[in-house]
Amino acid sequence: MTGYEAVPTVTRRSPGKVVVATLGVLLYALICWTLIGRGMVSDGEEGTGGLADMATAKTCEEVGPLSIAGIGYYWVCDIDVRPYLSRYSEKVVAARSFPDELTPADIGKSVRVKEVGRYYARDFKSDVPWWSVAPMVGGFVGLALFAHWRRNKRFRKPATEAPVTTSLSLSSVRPLGGVAAPAGLPATASRTVTPNDWSSAKFWRICGVIFVVAVISGVVGFTADRGTELREATVTIAAIGLLSPGLLWFCTPARWKKASWCTTFTVSVKGIRWFRRDKATFEVGWDELRELRLTTVTDGKRTLRMIDFFPLDDEFAKRHRTLKGLWEIGANLDGRPLPPVVDGYRVPEAFSDAAFAEIRTAMTMIRPDKLSEYRGTPQSARFS
Repeated sequence: MTGYEAVPTVTRRSPGKVVVATLGVLLYALICWTLIGRGMVSDGEEGTGGLADMATAKTCEEVGPLSIAGIGYYWVCDIDVRPYLSRYSEKVVAARSFPDELTPADIGKSVRVKEVGRYYARDFKSDVPWWSVAPMVGGFVGLALFAHWRRNKRFRKPATEAPVTTSLSLSSVRPLGGVAAPAGLPATASRTVTPNDWSSAKFWRICGVIFVVAVISGVVGFTADRGTELREATVTIAAIGLLSPGLLWFCTPARWKKASWCTTFTVSVKGIRWFRRDKATFEVGWDELRELRLTTVTDGKRTLRMIDFFPLDDEFAKRHRTLKGLWEIGANLDGRPLPPVVDGYRVPEAFSDAAFAEIRTAMTMIRPDKLSEYRGTPQSARFS
Protein backbone atom coordinates (compact mmCIF):
# COMPACT_ATOMS: atom_id res chain seq x y z
CA MET A 1 0.00 0.00 0.00
CA THR A 2 1.54 3.29 -1.12
CA GLY A 3 -1.45 5.56 -0.59
CA TYR A 4 -2.06 5.84 -4.34
CA GLU A 5 -4.22 2.79 -4.95
CA ALA A 6 -7.14 4.80 -6.35
CA VAL A 7 -7.79 5.66 -10.00
CA PRO A 8 -9.49 8.75 -11.45
CA THR A 9 -13.21 8.03 -11.40
CA VAL A 10 -16.25 9.95 -12.62
CA THR A 11 -19.93 9.00 -12.58
CA ARG A 12 -23.04 10.69 -13.92
CA ARG A 13 -25.47 11.90 -11.31
CA SER A 14 -28.95 10.87 -12.34
CA PRO A 15 -31.71 13.54 -12.17
CA GLY A 16 -33.60 11.33 -9.74
CA LYS A 17 -30.74 11.30 -7.25
CA VAL A 18 -30.33 15.06 -7.55
CA VAL A 19 -34.04 15.61 -6.86
CA VAL A 20 -34.04 13.19 -3.90
CA ALA A 21 -30.95 14.85 -2.42
CA THR A 22 -32.46 18.31 -2.84
CA LEU A 23 -35.74 17.29 -1.22
CA GLY A 24 -33.82 15.56 1.58
CA VAL A 25 -31.81 18.71 2.34
CA LEU A 26 -34.99 20.81 2.27
CA LEU A 27 -36.80 18.42 4.60
CA TYR A 28 -33.83 18.34 6.97
CA ALA A 29 -33.71 22.14 7.07
CA LEU A 30 -37.45 22.36 7.82
CA ILE A 31 -37.17 19.77 10.60
CA CYS A 32 -34.25 21.62 12.24
CA TRP A 33 -36.05 24.94 11.92
CA THR A 34 -39.22 23.53 13.47
CA LEU A 35 -37.44 21.79 16.34
CA ILE A 36 -35.49 24.93 17.21
CA GLY A 37 -38.74 26.90 17.11
CA ARG A 38 -40.42 24.37 19.39
CA GLY A 39 -37.42 24.36 21.71
CA MET A 40 -37.55 28.12 22.08
CA VAL A 41 -41.03 27.78 23.58
CA SER A 42 -40.28 28.02 27.28
CA ASP A 43 -41.15 25.04 29.41
CA GLY A 44 -40.30 24.51 33.03
CA GLU A 45 -40.38 26.38 36.29
CA GLU A 46 -41.44 30.01 36.03
CA GLY A 47 -39.04 32.58 37.41
CA THR A 48 -40.00 34.24 40.69
CA GLY A 49 -37.00 36.28 41.76
CA GLY A 50 -36.09 39.78 40.68
CA LEU A 51 -38.02 42.19 38.54
CA ALA A 52 -39.63 41.20 35.24
CA ASP A 53 -41.85 42.67 32.58
CA MET A 54 -45.50 41.86 33.12
CA ALA A 55 -47.86 41.13 30.25
CA THR A 56 -51.60 40.67 29.83
CA ALA A 57 -52.97 38.79 26.83
CA LYS A 58 -55.86 40.50 25.04
CA THR A 59 -56.61 38.33 22.02
CA CYS A 60 -55.04 35.20 20.49
CA GLU A 61 -54.95 33.73 17.00
CA GLU A 62 -53.63 30.49 15.56
CA VAL A 63 -50.88 30.97 12.95
CA GLY A 64 -49.49 28.47 10.47
CA PRO A 65 -48.58 26.38 8.60
CA LEU A 66 -45.37 28.46 8.37
CA SER A 67 -44.15 30.95 10.93
CA ILE A 68 -40.97 31.98 12.70
CA ALA A 69 -41.36 28.82 14.82
CA GLY A 70 -41.20 26.61 11.72
CA ILE A 71 -43.82 24.23 10.34
CA GLY A 72 -47.03 23.79 12.29
CA TYR A 73 -49.83 25.76 13.92
CA TYR A 74 -49.15 27.90 16.97
CA TRP A 75 -50.99 30.36 19.21
CA VAL A 76 -49.78 33.97 19.03
CA CYS A 77 -51.38 36.58 21.29
CA ASP A 78 -51.59 40.34 21.23
CA ILE A 79 -50.39 41.50 24.63
CA ASP A 80 -49.96 44.64 26.68
CA VAL A 81 -46.53 44.69 28.31
CA ARG A 82 -45.68 46.83 31.32
CA PRO A 83 -41.85 47.05 31.51
CA TYR A 84 -40.49 46.64 35.01
CA LEU A 85 -38.66 49.96 34.65
CA SER A 86 -42.06 51.68 34.39
CA ARG A 87 -43.62 49.99 37.41
CA TYR A 88 -44.34 53.41 38.92
CA SER A 89 -45.89 54.80 35.74
CA GLU A 90 -48.74 53.93 33.41
CA LYS A 91 -46.48 53.11 30.42
CA VAL A 92 -47.75 50.09 28.49
CA VAL A 93 -46.24 48.59 25.31
CA ALA A 94 -48.35 46.73 22.75
CA ALA A 95 -46.57 43.60 21.50
CA ARG A 96 -47.05 40.00 20.43
CA SER A 97 -46.13 36.80 22.19
CA PHE A 98 -43.70 34.25 20.81
CA PRO A 99 -45.58 31.31 19.19
CA ASP A 100 -47.21 28.99 21.76
CA GLU A 101 -45.90 30.96 24.75
CA LEU A 102 -49.42 32.15 25.54
CA THR A 103 -52.78 30.62 24.65
CA PRO A 104 -56.43 31.74 24.88
CA ALA A 105 -56.44 30.32 28.42
CA ASP A 106 -54.05 33.14 29.42
CA ILE A 107 -56.29 35.99 28.24
CA GLY A 108 -56.79 38.48 31.05
CA LYS A 109 -54.05 36.98 33.23
CA SER A 110 -50.89 38.82 34.26
CA VAL A 111 -47.76 36.80 33.47
CA ARG A 112 -44.03 37.39 33.71
CA VAL A 113 -42.40 37.77 30.29
CA LYS A 114 -39.00 38.45 28.76
CA GLU A 115 -38.15 40.03 25.44
CA VAL A 116 -37.12 37.74 22.53
CA GLY A 117 -36.36 39.93 19.54
CA ARG A 118 -39.58 41.67 18.62
CA TYR A 119 -41.63 39.12 20.59
CA TYR A 120 -42.13 38.31 24.24
CA ALA A 121 -41.84 34.89 25.84
CA ARG A 122 -42.80 33.69 29.30
CA ASP A 123 -40.13 34.18 31.94
CA PHE A 124 -39.25 30.51 32.46
CA LYS A 125 -35.90 29.44 33.88
CA SER A 126 -35.08 26.70 31.37
CA ASP A 127 -32.97 27.30 28.30
CA VAL A 128 -33.40 25.79 24.83
CA PRO A 129 -33.54 21.98 25.38
CA TRP A 130 -30.93 19.68 23.88
CA TRP A 131 -33.37 17.86 21.63
CA SER A 132 -34.10 21.00 19.64
CA VAL A 133 -30.48 21.49 18.54
CA ALA A 134 -29.38 17.84 18.50
CA PRO A 135 -30.60 17.16 14.90
CA MET A 136 -28.72 20.19 13.58
CA VAL A 137 -25.50 19.26 15.39
CA GLY A 138 -25.94 15.60 14.38
CA GLY A 139 -26.46 16.64 10.78
CA PHE A 140 -23.21 18.58 10.64
CA VAL A 141 -21.31 15.72 12.28
CA GLY A 142 -22.89 13.22 9.89
CA LEU A 143 -22.03 15.40 6.91
CA ALA A 144 -18.40 15.63 8.04
CA LEU A 145 -18.18 11.84 8.49
CA PHE A 146 -19.79 11.26 5.10
CA ALA A 147 -17.32 13.64 3.44
CA HIS A 148 -14.43 11.85 5.15
CA TRP A 149 -15.75 8.47 3.97
CA ARG A 150 -16.17 9.74 0.41
CA ARG A 151 -12.62 11.12 0.40
CA ASN A 152 -11.12 7.79 1.42
CA LYS A 153 -13.37 5.07 0.00
CA ARG A 154 -11.51 4.91 -3.33
CA PHE A 155 -8.11 4.52 -1.68
CA ARG A 156 -8.12 0.84 -0.93
CA LYS A 157 -6.15 -2.15 -2.06
CA PRO A 158 -6.67 -2.73 -5.78
CA ALA A 159 -8.17 -5.90 -7.17
CA THR A 160 -5.70 -8.69 -7.81
CA GLU A 161 -7.02 -9.20 -11.33
CA ALA A 162 -6.97 -6.32 -13.76
CA PRO A 163 -10.45 -5.66 -15.23
CA VAL A 164 -11.11 -5.77 -18.94
CA THR A 165 -10.60 -2.24 -20.18
CA THR A 166 -12.37 -0.25 -22.87
CA SER A 167 -10.06 0.94 -25.63
CA LEU A 168 -9.69 4.67 -26.24
CA SER A 169 -9.37 6.74 -29.37
CA LEU A 170 -7.00 9.62 -28.47
CA SER A 171 -6.34 12.76 -30.48
CA SER A 172 -3.83 15.50 -29.76
CA VAL A 173 -5.21 18.93 -28.90
CA ARG A 174 -1.92 20.56 -27.92
CA PRO A 175 1.33 18.84 -28.98
CA LEU A 176 4.34 18.87 -26.69
CA GLY A 177 7.07 21.44 -27.30
CA GLY A 178 7.29 24.37 -29.64
CA VAL A 179 6.94 26.99 -26.90
CA ALA A 180 9.86 28.19 -24.82
CA ALA A 181 9.53 28.49 -21.07
CA PRO A 182 9.24 32.16 -19.99
CA ALA A 183 12.19 33.78 -18.27
CA GLY A 184 12.21 36.07 -15.27
CA LEU A 185 9.34 34.49 -13.35
CA PRO A 186 9.46 35.07 -9.59
CA ALA A 187 10.51 32.05 -7.54
CA THR A 188 7.17 32.11 -5.74
CA ALA A 189 5.05 31.87 -8.89
CA SER A 190 2.59 29.00 -8.45
CA ARG A 191 -1.05 28.05 -8.68
CA THR A 192 -2.88 25.59 -6.43
CA VAL A 193 -6.22 24.01 -7.29
CA THR A 194 -8.55 21.52 -5.69
CA PRO A 195 -9.60 18.73 -8.08
CA ASN A 196 -13.30 19.54 -7.62
CA ASP A 197 -13.10 23.31 -8.06
CA TRP A 198 -16.45 24.81 -9.05
CA SER A 199 -16.83 26.55 -12.38
CA SER A 200 -18.74 29.82 -12.51
CA ALA A 201 -21.49 28.01 -14.43
CA LYS A 202 -21.95 25.44 -11.65
CA PHE A 203 -21.84 28.17 -9.02
CA TRP A 204 -24.62 30.15 -10.65
CA ARG A 205 -26.69 27.06 -11.40
CA ILE A 206 -26.80 26.32 -7.68
CA CYS A 207 -27.50 29.97 -6.91
CA GLY A 208 -30.25 29.94 -9.53
CA VAL A 209 -32.13 27.14 -7.77
CA ILE A 210 -31.86 29.01 -4.47
CA PHE A 211 -32.95 32.23 -6.18
CA VAL A 212 -36.14 30.53 -7.41
CA VAL A 213 -37.02 29.50 -3.84
CA ALA A 214 -36.16 33.02 -2.65
CA VAL A 215 -38.38 34.68 -5.26
CA ILE A 216 -41.33 32.40 -4.46
CA SER A 217 -40.86 33.08 -0.74
CA GLY A 218 -40.62 36.81 -1.42
CA VAL A 219 -43.84 36.84 -3.43
CA VAL A 220 -45.66 34.94 -0.67
CA GLY A 221 -44.18 37.22 1.98
CA PHE A 222 -45.06 40.53 0.36
CA THR A 223 -48.60 39.40 -0.45
CA ALA A 224 -49.18 38.36 3.17
CA ASP A 225 -50.55 40.86 5.66
CA ARG A 226 -48.02 43.23 7.14
CA GLY A 227 -46.79 42.21 10.60
CA THR A 228 -47.90 38.58 10.33
CA GLU A 229 -45.66 35.65 11.20
CA LEU A 230 -46.06 34.22 7.68
CA ARG A 231 -44.72 37.42 6.15
CA GLU A 232 -41.78 37.53 8.53
CA ALA A 233 -40.83 33.88 7.92
CA THR A 234 -41.07 34.01 4.12
CA VAL A 235 -39.28 37.36 3.81
CA THR A 236 -36.46 35.92 5.96
CA ILE A 237 -36.18 32.92 3.61
CA ALA A 238 -36.14 35.28 0.61
CA ALA A 239 -33.39 37.41 2.15
CA ILE A 240 -31.23 34.35 2.86
CA GLY A 241 -31.78 33.11 -0.71
CA LEU A 242 -30.80 36.45 -2.23
CA LEU A 243 -27.62 36.39 -0.17
CA SER A 244 -26.78 32.88 -1.44
CA PRO A 245 -23.91 33.99 -3.77
CA GLY A 246 -21.98 35.34 -0.80
CA LEU A 247 -22.86 32.37 1.41
CA LEU A 248 -21.92 29.81 -1.26
CA TRP A 249 -18.67 31.58 -1.99
CA PHE A 250 -17.47 30.56 1.46
CA CYS A 251 -18.46 26.94 0.72
CA THR A 252 -16.69 26.45 -2.61
CA PRO A 253 -13.63 24.19 -2.87
CA ALA A 254 -11.58 27.16 -4.09
CA ARG A 255 -11.93 28.67 -0.61
CA TRP A 256 -10.57 25.48 0.96
CA LYS A 257 -7.46 24.97 -1.15
CA LYS A 258 -5.15 26.20 1.62
CA ALA A 259 -6.73 24.01 4.29
CA SER A 260 -4.55 21.22 5.66
CA TRP A 261 -7.25 18.61 5.03
CA CYS A 262 -8.01 19.56 1.42
CA THR A 263 -6.68 17.61 -1.57
CA THR A 264 -4.69 19.95 -3.82
CA PHE A 265 -2.56 19.96 -6.97
CA THR A 266 0.06 22.69 -7.38
CA VAL A 267 1.96 23.92 -10.42
CA SER A 268 4.93 26.12 -9.55
CA VAL A 269 8.25 27.33 -10.93
CA LYS A 270 9.94 24.41 -9.17
CA GLY A 271 7.63 21.63 -10.37
CA ILE A 272 4.36 19.92 -9.48
CA ARG A 273 3.00 18.85 -6.12
CA TRP A 274 0.05 16.67 -5.15
CA PHE A 275 -1.23 16.57 -1.58
CA ARG A 276 -3.91 14.44 0.05
CA ARG A 277 -4.13 14.27 3.80
CA ASP A 278 -3.54 10.83 5.33
CA LYS A 279 -2.12 9.69 1.98
CA ALA A 280 1.35 10.00 0.50
CA THR A 281 2.30 13.39 -0.92
CA PHE A 282 4.72 13.84 -3.80
CA GLU A 283 6.72 16.71 -5.28
CA VAL A 284 8.55 16.41 -8.60
CA GLY A 285 10.81 19.06 -10.13
CA TRP A 286 10.69 20.12 -13.77
CA ASP A 287 14.23 18.90 -14.28
CA GLU A 288 12.92 15.33 -13.86
CA LEU A 289 9.82 15.67 -16.06
CA ARG A 290 9.55 15.43 -19.81
CA GLU A 291 5.85 16.15 -20.10
CA LEU A 292 2.71 16.99 -18.15
CA ARG A 293 -0.36 15.88 -20.07
CA LEU A 294 -3.97 16.93 -19.65
CA THR A 295 -6.28 14.16 -20.88
CA THR A 296 -10.03 14.58 -21.32
CA VAL A 297 -12.19 11.52 -22.02
CA THR A 298 -15.91 11.76 -22.77
CA ASP A 299 -18.62 9.37 -23.87
CA GLY A 300 -21.13 12.11 -24.64
CA LYS A 301 -22.77 12.05 -21.19
CA ARG A 302 -19.87 12.04 -18.76
CA THR A 303 -16.47 13.72 -18.93
CA LEU A 304 -13.35 12.48 -17.15
CA ARG A 305 -10.35 14.82 -16.83
CA MET A 306 -6.98 13.37 -15.82
CA ILE A 307 -3.42 14.60 -15.29
CA ASP A 308 -0.53 12.40 -16.43
CA PHE A 309 3.18 13.12 -16.17
CA PHE A 310 6.17 11.44 -17.79
CA PRO A 311 9.76 11.24 -16.48
CA LEU A 312 12.85 12.23 -18.40
CA ASP A 313 14.96 9.18 -17.59
CA ASP A 314 14.65 5.53 -16.60
CA GLU A 315 16.15 6.15 -13.15
CA PHE A 316 13.11 8.21 -12.07
CA ALA A 317 11.30 5.18 -10.68
CA LYS A 318 14.27 4.31 -8.45
CA ARG A 319 14.48 7.85 -7.08
CA HIS A 320 10.74 8.02 -6.42
CA ARG A 321 9.80 4.56 -5.20
CA THR A 322 6.74 5.87 -3.34
CA LEU A 323 5.16 6.77 -6.70
CA LYS A 324 4.90 3.15 -7.82
CA GLY A 325 1.16 3.23 -7.15
CA LEU A 326 0.79 5.89 -9.84
CA TRP A 327 2.74 4.04 -12.52
CA GLU A 328 0.57 3.18 -15.54
CA ILE A 329 -2.76 3.21 -13.67
CA GLY A 330 -6.05 3.36 -15.53
CA ALA A 331 -9.29 5.23 -14.88
CA ASN A 332 -12.99 4.59 -14.46
CA LEU A 333 -15.69 6.27 -16.54
CA ASP A 334 -19.03 5.53 -14.87
CA GLY A 335 -18.12 1.88 -14.20
CA ARG A 336 -16.26 1.44 -17.47
CA PRO A 337 -12.53 0.69 -16.87
CA LEU A 338 -10.23 2.67 -19.14
CA PRO A 339 -6.72 1.62 -20.18
CA PRO A 340 -3.69 2.86 -18.20
CA VAL A 341 -1.40 5.65 -19.25
CA VAL A 342 1.59 4.21 -21.11
CA ASP A 343 5.10 4.80 -19.70
CA GLY A 344 3.82 7.44 -17.31
CA TYR A 345 2.29 8.29 -13.97
CA ARG A 346 -1.31 9.36 -13.35
CA VAL A 347 -2.59 11.55 -10.53
CA PRO A 348 -5.30 9.50 -8.75
CA GLU A 349 -8.00 12.16 -9.07
CA ALA A 350 -10.67 13.21 -11.55
CA PHE A 351 -10.54 16.98 -12.09
CA SER A 352 -13.37 19.39 -12.74
CA ASP A 353 -13.47 21.64 -15.79
CA ALA A 354 -12.67 24.67 -13.61
CA ALA A 355 -9.64 22.93 -12.06
CA PHE A 356 -8.41 21.88 -15.50
CA ALA A 357 -8.69 25.45 -16.75
CA GLU A 358 -6.65 26.68 -13.77
CA ILE A 359 -3.92 24.10 -14.38
CA ARG A 360 -3.86 24.83 -18.11
CA THR A 361 -3.47 28.55 -17.41
CA ALA A 362 -0.71 27.93 -14.87
CA MET A 363 1.21 25.66 -17.22
CA THR A 364 0.87 28.17 -20.07
CA MET A 365 2.33 30.89 -17.86
CA ILE A 366 5.03 28.83 -16.11
CA ARG A 367 6.10 25.83 -18.23
CA PRO A 368 4.34 25.77 -21.61
CA ASP A 369 7.23 23.71 -23.01
CA LYS A 370 6.20 20.79 -20.75
CA LEU A 371 2.46 20.94 -21.49
CA SER A 372 0.49 18.70 -23.84
CA GLU A 373 -3.21 17.98 -24.09
CA TYR A 374 -5.25 15.08 -25.47
CA ARG A 375 -8.89 14.23 -25.94
CA GLY A 376 -10.23 10.70 -25.94
CA THR A 377 -13.40 8.80 -26.71
CA PRO A 378 -14.22 5.23 -25.64
CA GLN A 379 -14.54 3.32 -28.87
CA SER A 380 -17.64 1.52 -27.62
CA ALA A 381 -19.35 4.78 -26.58
CA ARG A 382 -22.77 5.54 -27.97
CA PHE A 383 -23.79 9.15 -28.24
CA SER A 384 -27.31 10.32 -27.67
